[in-house]
Amino acid sequence: MRAAVASSHSPDLACRRRRSLARVLALCLLSAGTGGCNRPAADEPPPASAPVAPPATDPALPAPAPPARVRGRKILAEVTSPYSKIRVQQTGTKRSLGFIRKRGDEFVQTIVDLADPDAPAHSYVESMSAPFMVLEDPRRLLVVGLGGGTMIRYLHSRVPAAQIDAVEIDPEVVRLAGEWFGVVPGPRLRIFTDDAVRFIAGEGESYDVIWLDAFLDPGAPGTDNSGVPEELRGLGFLRRVKARLNPGGVAAFNIHHLTGYDAHVNAIAEVFPHVLVVRRPGSSNWIVLALTADAAPTAEALRSRAAALDALGTWKISFSELAEVTLPWERRPSP
Repeated sequence: MRAAVASSHSPDLACRRRRSLARVLALCLLSAGTGGCNRPAADEPPPASAPVAPPATDPALPAPAPPARVRGRKILAEVTSPYSKIRVQQTGTKRSLGFIRKRGDEFVQTIVDLADPDAPAHSYVESMSAPFMVLEDPRRLLVVGLGGGTMIRYLHSRVPAAQIDAVEIDPEVVRLAGEWFGVVPGPRLRIFTDDAVRFIAGEGESYDVIWLDAFLDPGAPGTDNSGVPEELRGLGFLRRVKARLNPGGVAAFNIHHLTGYDAHVNAIAEVFPHVLVVRRPGSSNWIVLALTADAAPTAEALRSRAAALDALGTWKISFSELAEVTLPWERRPSP
């Protein structure tokens, strides 16, 4: 006797299949909210309006290396590079990177408070935020001159949608910025060890904002009395900076001279159609905004944009105060 084999046309088998199919359909309906069965066919492209998901993680820059606090003053590193003698030191929670002049005094380039390393600890960094009063949503940013990376940390934490590039000629500065200030390359930060003049003259990407904050030992050959390489002040270099900006882009120059402010700003104004100068009371730093736009923003437009930025509550500075000290440049006779 052979065992009975159910036919595919058996009423009982057909009934069981219908019940199984009903259960599968019910599970699909229940899971549709989570996408369990509600997905397009493999060869069906997603709709054009589908948003692109951001990366799963966009890590912050690492915290600066310990110690978080010291008693008194402590020198953490002191090196001599082909360009400068560089010192990293700390007092309490304040850590700095500076260049030692030949006569022994120190030109401090970077200060960071380890209690909040992403916040500006120097007034000039606050002033260097002024381009955000001119451009609403810059995404491609370039910082020329790394130092300890205070500006980099600030931009990285405050403009999460931006891609940031930094250029620094001195490999020892790059190393110290990573070792003591936590400024290392990542998904949104690239660091180029290169000469600024060569980098700007290259065929690379264009930028919405370029910050020029390059300093060496003020006594080094080829630098002015503030340590800015003379080549970075020439009309040829300024024209190349302008060429690397996107339409409507802004170049921001940190100028810190003992003398010669007017001559430097006049040179910038010879290349760019509009120039604004940020001069904060009590600060010797002038932040010069060189605009490529056809028209400069009015004072009222600056105030309006500043108020909108202050309302965000994330920048930890007062843009409204910056707007009041940001004025159009009028060419002056150079001494």
